[in-house]
Amino acid sequence: MNKRSGFTLIEVLLVISIMGILFTVSYQPQLKNDFKIEQEIECLAADLRWARNKAILDNQTYIFRIYTVKENSSASKIPYYLYVKDDGHKMIKKKGYYSSSLILYKTLSYKVVEADYYEWIRFNNTATARGSTIALAEAQPAARKYSITVNQLGRVKVEK
Repeated sequence: MNKRSGFTLIEVLLVISIMGILFTVSYQPQLKNDFKIEQEIECLAADLRWARNKAILDNQTYIFRIYTVKENSSASKIPYYLYVKDDGHKMIKKKGYYSSSLILYKTLSYKVVEADYYEWIRFNNTATARGSTIALAEAQPAARKYSITVNQLGRVKVEK
């Protein structure tokens, strides 16, 4: 009699399938959160690129203002605006939102924005900008920061 020890192909495939299902179920929420943050960052970057182009086309300075999380607020989304000043009045040209579960950072050293809003980025009609870096991250100590940098030439760069 010839005895062979080992596993059959069906047993190996069954174990691999079960491990794959468990892996997918356990990492699903984190993948979903990362995808959601990436989409919000891409939308924000697209709005900044839009403002740069509109500043040139409309021959006006577009100002970016992003608000921070209010401690007593129960809103699920926090606004940001792109506006121009016309005769001393602010005219909102575009409005967007980001999730209130995210923390807003400023500058390359990632300082948390503690004021009610952050308004450093401006796009001039000459295709230049007063640039800066903003970043969004979840409220976890080791959370990945997703940043958007606007340089002095008005170029918008997303870093993940």
